[in-house]
Amino acid sequence: MEVIKNTLKKNDIIKVLRIKPFLSLMLSEFFSQTAFNMQHFVIIFIVYEVYHSNSAVSGVILSFAIPAIIFSVMAGVYVDRWDKKNVLFVTNLLRAIILLFFLIPNMNLVFIYFLTFLLAVITQFFLPAEAPMIPILVKKDLAISANAVFAMGIYTTVLIGYILAGPALLLIGRNNAFILLSALFFISSILILFIKSERKEKKKKMEIEISEVIGSFIEEFKQVIHFIRKTKKVTKALALLTFSQMIIFVFAALGPGYVAEILNVRVESLSWILLAPAAMGMIVGSVILGSRAKKINTKREITIGFLIGGIVFSFLPFGSRVMSHSIIQTINSYLPNFFEIDILHIIMLLAFLAGFANSLIFVPANATIQTETTDEFRGRVYGLLNALVGAVSLVPVAIAGGLADIFGVGRVILFVGLLILAVGFSRFVNIPVKRFAKN
Repeated sequence: MEVIKNTLKKNDIIKVLRIKPFLSLMLSEFFSQTAFNMQHFVIIFIVYEVYHSNSAVSGVILSFAIPAIIFSVMAGVYVDRWDKKNVLFVTNLLRAIILLFFLIPNMNLVFIYFLTFLLAVITQFFLPAEAPMIPILVKKDLAISANAVFAMGIYTTVLIGYILAGPALLLIGRNNAFILLSALFFISSILILFIKSERKEKKKKMEIEISEVIGSFIEEFKQVIHFIRKTKKVTKALALLTFSQMIIFVFAALGPGYVAEILNVRVESLSWILLAPAAMGMIVGSVILGSRAKKINTKREITIGFLIGGIVFSFLPFGSRVMSHSIIQTINSYLPNFFEIDILHIIMLLAFLAGFANSLIFVPANATIQTETTDEFRGRVYGLLNALVGAVSLVPVAIAGGLADIFGVGRVILFVGLLILAVGFSRFVNIPVKRFAKN
């Protein structure tokens, strides 16, 4: 028993969770991220069920992505000036209120896009305050473990949110689903009030004159661009996270069509066939990274993440063909009937591996940004990240839905897989073998 206690004391993840302000932040994140992930796919499911169009779903994704291009950098500047705790409280409360407007009956597609756009605008102020709160509450030597816990929290809520999105619509109906989402955001805002930190973040005083605010914004934007350009580690981390998030957005647009057209199951099944296994893979990857924080080779882990992700996406369109392979037939011949492998099992395994691969990119890249930036720039760096994700995702997401309607979802997903694989391979050939293998 004493050995177990000593082990727990030495575990960095346990140390991080014993920091009460950080724990309060994580509890708040649990409710807000669950609601955030549910809202995306509840809206996507509704749009696809009504319009049966990949392009219409792409419109939902773009409604979330476009505000990132317009507002995220400016939001980052303002969040650096404001108390991040207050920002988290207000943004969660506003999202709770806006979701209640989805209770209006017979909404047309344009109004749905408008509401998702508003939610996304508010979220642009939430995001630059979210992750940058971690170094305010946690010491630098626990940064990797704190980000692993943060990632585990996000991925756990992704798992819960994605699993519940489809069943929520089926079991409690559309209106009750939106009431539930609103309640989750409200609970999250209340939990923010319990965050207390002995360390005060550095904030700049807000300007009163509009002209001064605009001039200050332009000047501070130039400062953050200069900072990023001279900090190569941050530049690379931003590029990696931007590409990774773009792929997630593209697949979110193609997901409903994939399960409906290729797997021939109800679109709500996306929750447990693809989204839940992917989130579980993210959690497992985050746990492994968190427990090996001091042994992580950042370049190696990220490269492995891209290689695994590329292979998985390339296999997704051919899941049904794998079933006819003699190896699968042989395996099934030795298994009891209720344990036989079918197409859905294979797809769920691929989704799990995709989530695992994403965690290998997310955790190290985020930790790099947080440890290589200061309180003065961190919010603006994350604001720029959100803008980059929105800008880079805009065309691919817009095109992906239309191409899927014309050429088929499978071919578009295959192309995405080959693109990811190409990135992973280019990174692999640029890392010396000895350095790649080194722990």
